[in-house]
Amino acid sequence: MKSLIGEATCRICQENFSTTVTALTEPIDVYSKWIDECERVNNLEDDGA
Repeated sequence: MKSLIGEATCRICQENFSTTVTALTEPIDVYSKWIDECERVNNLEDDGA
């Protein structure tokens, strides 16, 4: 929290995700941003194929 960066790591594949956070950010917010980013990237790949 000191650095204002939230991190999440998958226990299965060891993939990491980092995002900026505020004092009001909860762990579920970091996870939700990760899922949203995964969907965004996957949709870009689908559109470009």
